[in-house]
Amino acid sequence: MLDTPSNTDFSGGALSQRELSGILAWWREAGVDCSFADAAEGWLEIPEEPAEQVPPPPKVEAPRPTTPLQRALDGAEKPAIGGGRESWPDELEAFQHFWLTEPSLAEGALSMRVPPRGDVGARLMIIVPQPEDGDDERLLGGQLGSLVASFVRAAGLSEAEIYYASALPRTLPLPDWVDLAQRGLAELTRHHMSLAKPQRVLVFGRGLTPVFTHEETARSSLDLPGGPVPLMIAPRLDRLMRMPGHRKHFWNQWLDWTA
Repeated sequence: MLDTPSNTDFSGGALSQRELSGILAWWREAGVDCSFADAAEGWLEIPEEPAEQVPPPPKVEAPRPTTPLQRALDGAEKPAIGGGRESWPDELEAFQHFWLTEPSLAEGALSMRVPPRGDVGARLMIIVPQPEDGDDERLLGGQLGSLVASFVRAAGLSEAEIYYASALPRTLPLPDWVDLAQRGLAELTRHHMSLAKPQRVLVFGRGLTPVFTHEETARSSLDLPGGPVPLMIAPRLDRLMRMPGHRKHFWNQWLDWTA
């Protein structure tokens, strides 16, 4: 072990610049200038100045979204459903043509749209969320339509007494009914009903509640220009088809509603 200079202070007190220089010189002459640890460390090495920080490259702004899905995810402003109210037809036949041609009602090809059917003043207006996959030119012409036809016969009604409509003119994946109602679908649907003038309105699909009413109740009434019209909101048709218990509950509600 090497002897340390006798005039060196290791008591923990502060060393002067002269004393510190002497200690370093003593160890240098002894040939010790490194700490013998796992990683070598230079005691007398002059530290290098840190390299100049290079600023990161500027961020390139992504292009604006172009597809309908990208615009929706980006929060782009969406057009009002049906356009301006002043452009809405005031006769049912003209509205049915408007339903097939107005671009703002639904995105996608116009050829995929299915029109409503029925006459003014029907005893019952049946509204479904949107056409099903099997509907081509006739609303409720597929499997779910056969369930509705059975219900109509059981209710003692004829096809001529029903007005069939959908809340949307074509099938869309996972529609946001709250957003659509706020963008004008609720007002446009009321306009459609005021032109059809039904005696009652039966809606299949409780997800459509925001389009018709703010109340989470199965039965209420709609205030239309011709007066209040009874409204009943039932479960979706596909659920009624799969679950006999739901069909029984719906039928009891129907009997109570029409008693």
